[in-house]
Amino acid sequence: MPRPPAAILHRELARAIVEQLRAAAVEPGERLRENDLAQRLGTSRSPVRGALQVLREAKVVARQENRRLVLRHLPSVGEDLAGLDPETDAAEQIYWRVASDRLAGALPDVVGEADLARRYEASRGSVHRALLQAMGEGWIERAPSGTWRFLSLIDGPKSYDESYRFRRAIEPAALLDPEFDLPGLTLARLRRDQRDLLERAESASPREVFDLNSGFHLALVQASNNRFFADAALRVTRLRRVVGYVIALDHGRLAAQSTEHLAILDRLEVGDREGAASLLLNHLDAGRASKARLLADARLKLEGLTSAVTERKSLTPLGRAA
Repeated sequence: MPRPPAAILHRELARAIVEQLRAAAVEPGERLRENDLAQRLGTSRSPVRGALQVLREAKVVARQENRRLVLRHLPSVGEDLAGLDPETDAAEQIYWRVASDRLAGALPDVVGEADLARRYEASRGSVHRALLQAMGEGWIERAPSGTWRFLSLIDGPKSYDESYRFRRAIEPAALLDPEFDLPGLTLARLRRDQRDLLERAESASPREVFDLNSGFHLALVQASNNRFFADAALRVTRLRRVVGYVIALDHGRLAAQSTEHLAILDRLEVGDREGAASLLLNHLDAGRASKARLLADARLKLEGLTSAVTERKSLTPLGRAA
C-alpha cells in the first residue's frame, strides 16, 4: 500500500506518540528520546523526528538549551492535535464525514476526490488530506484513474464481532506475557481515569468514553512489552476509533465497564495476572453483544440521515474518476 506523504505521516505519528506517552504516564519535564519512541512505534528515527516537530509546534514537547527534548504538556483525552492549522481542521471534519457515510453504506467501494468535494462542498485539498489520513490508518487505498478504494473497516455488527474475537485472543494473553510490566505510575493514572469516568458516566461524551476505555486496554497490552501484541492492539484500536466515535453510548454498561476495569487493576496491583486475565476475558464477553447492538442502531440512524440529505440535494453519483 502506498505510504502517505511525510506531512500526513508526521501528524499520524504525533498522535501515536501522544497515545504512547499517555499509556506510559509520562509527566511534564521528562525527557523524550527519538530512539525509544521509534522502537515503540515500530518505525525509524526520521519520521519520528518529523512527528516531534509537529508536537513542538503544538507546544506538547519542548527542546531545552542542552538540545534535549522534554514533554511540556500532555494533551488530555479528547484534546486533539488537529487544531494546528485551519486546513487540517477542515480535513479532519471531512475525514469524519467520510467515515460516517461509509458506515451508513452511503459511499461505494470506489470514490473520486472531485465527487467527494462536491458532496461535502469542500476544497479538493481538504478532501485529499482527509483521504490521506484514512490511508495512513489503513482503511482506504489509491485506485486507478485518480480514485480511491475503501478497504476493510469495522463497519457493522459482523466485523465488530470479529474484532472482539481477535481482542479476546490477544489481550488476556498480553497480560500473561513473561515480559509484562505495568509501571506503577501508569496503573495509578488508569485507576484515576476510570474512577473519574465512573463519577461522570452520565455526562461524558462518546468520544471521551471511547478514548479513555480504549486507552485502558491499549495500555495493558503495551505493558506486555511484546511489540507484536502492541502493534496489533494499536492497529485494531485505530479501526475501532472510526466507529467508536459515532455510535451511541450504552449508558447501562458505562458504570459496569469502569467497575470492571478497576477490578482488573486491583488484580494487577497485587501481582495476580492470571486473575486479571480472567476478569479481562469476562469483561470483553460482556461488552461484545452490547456494542454489536449499538452499532446496528447507529448504522440505521446514519442511513436515515444520509437519506434525508440525499432527498434535499441532488448529488453526483460517487465513484467516477476525479
